[in-house]
Amino acid sequence: MLGVNILLFIGILMVLVLVHEAGHMVVAKWCGMRVERFSIFFGKPIASFTRGETEYAIGWIPAGGYVKITGMTAAEEIPPEVADRAYCNAPVWRRIATIVAGPAVNIVLAILMFAAIFWIGVPTAQLSNRVGSVTPDSAALAAGLQPGDTLLAVNGVAAGEDPEAVRTELRSGEPGDVVTLSIRRDGRTLEAPATLDVLRDPQGQVQTDPETGDPIPGLGFTFAVIDGPTVRYGPIEGLEEGWAWSWFVIQANVEVIGDLFTSQEAREQINSVVGVGAVFNEVSDDGWVILMRFIAVVSLALGVFNLLPVLPLDGGHIVFALVEKLKGSPLSATAYERSAMVGFVLIMLVFVFALQNDIGRIMGEGFQIEQQP
Repeated sequence: MLGVNILLFIGILMVLVLVHEAGHMVVAKWCGMRVERFSIFFGKPIASFTRGETEYAIGWIPAGGYVKITGMTAAEEIPPEVADRAYCNAPVWRRIATIVAGPAVNIVLAILMFAAIFWIGVPTAQLSNRVGSVTPDSAALAAGLQPGDTLLAVNGVAAGEDPEAVRTELRSGEPGDVVTLSIRRDGRTLEAPATLDVLRDPQGQVQTDPETGDPIPGLGFTFAVIDGPTVRYGPIEGLEEGWAWSWFVIQANVEVIGDLFTSQEAREQINSVVGVGAVFNEVSDDGWVILMRFIAVVSLALGVFNLLPVLPLDGGHIVFALVEKLKGSPLSATAYERSAMVGFVLIMLVFVFALQNDIGRIMGEGFQIEQQP
């Protein structure tokens, strides 16, 4: 199954890269530029065909893809007969439109995927008053609480269909207080005393209230999650929700990227393709909604990352086009080369941070804190 997931993940990445590069190519052709090659993967083509003036190829290095437009590099020799169709000789707005098209396709695709989820219907989940799990060596275990029990009330406060009232009652006490649990088990109603303790995370650290800093009292169990109703949205509402989700993810990506070189926490949040692949392997069997969200988030990340204002990324080409417009003349090949080298170093630093995080997670250094009542 792992092998199938890896192949599926690679296929999804290639589709996202393919639509990104297709965006560049289509707009470049629309702007009258000469597109020499559209390649899936890098390196010497192992298969290709030519249609019109464009060669469509598959490279031998399975990583990404590219579109070769005449005049993209400053040092390139341009045949006189196609000079008027070269990228470097095109008006600035056409150059920017060609470059923006790639990330724009990824962003639009993500919005539509999020919207499609809302159009088709979003399965919801909600907490029940049934006990899902009991933490070892906890106050809940000492009180005899078992997975599958239905918690009817705490100190007479009924759980009902929403256990939030019970959670509030437990957290209103102090460690050491004794509470009375009303439980239904195997058709029988039982009452059992339980002594509140402080809640701890999986590493044994005491959980504290983020506002007061006080230890959080509780028993150490989780409520089971059950399926809720499926919510469907209309065409406009679905697009609005799709955009809202996309904007939230875009903001999160921009904040993390902006803090990479100043915040250790931000550096610990980024993933390389290894980490993204590991996440895909975890969510690939969790249903189509989770899978579609994952693909949309990756598509957004690809679009946002490529808009970073450094060469050789798309954002760098946009910046150089604007600078040349303000300057009134082309920048030198040396300026392009030096900027591309600096950009490459920065990208490699981000990759090193991400790969280091992925190795740490694979080795089991990461964990999630589970909220317990």
